[in-house]
Amino acid sequence: MMDFRREDSGTVSAMFEPIEVDLLRQVTSQLLQLLGSIDADDAVMLAQPAVRRLLPDAYPDDPEAAAEFRRFTADGLLEGKLANAASVLGALGDDEQSAGRLDVPVHDPLPVPIVLDEQQVQSWLRTLTDLRLVVADRLQIDPEGMPHLDDEESHVVNDIYNWLGMVQESLVYAIDA
Repeated sequence: MMDFRREDSGTVSAMFEPIEVDLLRQVTSQLLQLLGSIDADDAVMLAQPAVRRLLPDAYPDDPEAAAEFRRFTADGLLEGKLANAASVLGALGDDEQSAGRLDVPVHDPLPVPIVLDEQQVQSWLRTLTDLRLVVADRLQIDPEGMPHLDDEESHVVNDIYNWLGMVQESLVYAIDA
């Protein structure tokens, strides 16, 4: 597992294992697909638990005020979330560059350097939060942090959830140093 560290230049960097880059690229791509499919005017879509976590009601006790607030803010929030996730993918590098080339191994065994400027750090923190919200919904994690699914697949998803938390924690510690 990588550890982020602040560089003298002001950037934050870490060395990721190729499998970590692949995993982060995959879950971020899935987040982009989910975000891109959200229609802020579709009440049924907005009622889906994962979407509710990404776009929570501003006024939970007042559905009319919440709908009015969402009408003015949802599109901007979605655009920001899409831009943040795209920034994460950009920092991970283009997986398509090596696809189809015979001279490049499918999984290079060498660690992958990730270097983030201040704006990218913020995008990563926001995207990691969004990823954890979606995964928490899938695991049915309660407010105390306990998952309510206990099958074979949920154990793998829980490992991903915990790993995303470790990445986020490492990044927070690096910028706080």
